[in-house]
Amino acid sequence: MNKIKVNENLMRRIVRAIDKAIADDVPQYLREQHKETNNAAIQLRGDCINDNLRNLVIGGHIDFVPFKRYVWEGRMIVDRAEKITYTITTQKTLRAVPNKKRNKPHFLQTILYKENGGYEAPIKQMTLMDLFPFEEDVLEDDYDAIVGGLIDPAEGYRHYVIAYEAENSELRDIQLEFLDKDFNIIAAASLNEYIKPDFARLTDVEPVTEAYNDETDGETRSLVSVKTGIRPKLREGEKQA
Repeated sequence: MNKIKVNENLMRRIVRAIDKAIADDVPQYLREQHKETNNAAIQLRGDCINDNLRNLVIGGHIDFVPFKRYVWEGRMIVDRAEKITYTITTQKTLRAVPNKKRNKPHFLQTILYKENGGYEAPIKQMTLMDLFPFEEDVLEDDYDAIVGGLIDPAEGYRHYVIAYEAENSELRDIQLEFLDKDFNIIAAASLNEYIKPDFARLTDVEPVTEAYNDETDGETRSLVSVKTGIRPKLREGEKQA
C-alpha cells in the first residue's frame, strides 16, 4: 500500500489548472490592472489555481473541501472514489513547513498526521517536528476544523501533495508526493509529462512586469519581488483542456 497511485486524467487536469494560472492568468491580471503597486498579487496565483481547479477539475466524484487558516482560504481536492485527498503548494513551501517552529500546526502537518499517520517512509530524517511535536488532541481538533465534517477519516483516506516549482511565469517542475506524517517521502511521481507545451508562448512574446510569490498557502510568507521579463501575448479564446 506504500506505492503512489497516479490518476492520469485527474493529474492532467490539475497540472493544466496550475500551468494556466502561472503562465496565463497572473500575467494577464497584472497586464490589465496597471496598478502603481501590486500588493494584492501576493496570493493571486493561489486564487487563480483554485478558480481553475473549480472550472477544470471539480465534478462527479472529485470535490473541494474549503477551509480557512486565519484570513486565508484554502482548498483540498477530494477523490471520493479512490479515497485520496490532494493539496497543492510550492516545493519551497513544502520543504520549509517541517523545519519551522510554530505555535499552531500548519494545515499539512495536521492532514498528514491524520490521513498518512499509518504509513512510514523507508528513509527518515530528523526535523524540528521531532523536537517540537504537537499534541494529538491539538491535531485531531485541527483536522476536524479543516474538513468540517466533509471527510470521514474512518473511510481510510490518504493524502498526496502536489508540489510545483515556477519561474518567470513558467511551470518548471511538478511532483506528486506521498509523505508520512514527518514529511518524509514514501513515494513520488513526476507530473512533468502533463505540462502541455504552448508553442505560441515561445514565438509570440512581449515584455511584461510581474510580481511573483512563491508561497501560496497563506501560512508561510515571503517577500514579493517584482521582475521584468519576456512573456507571451495571450491568445483570444484559448480553450481550456
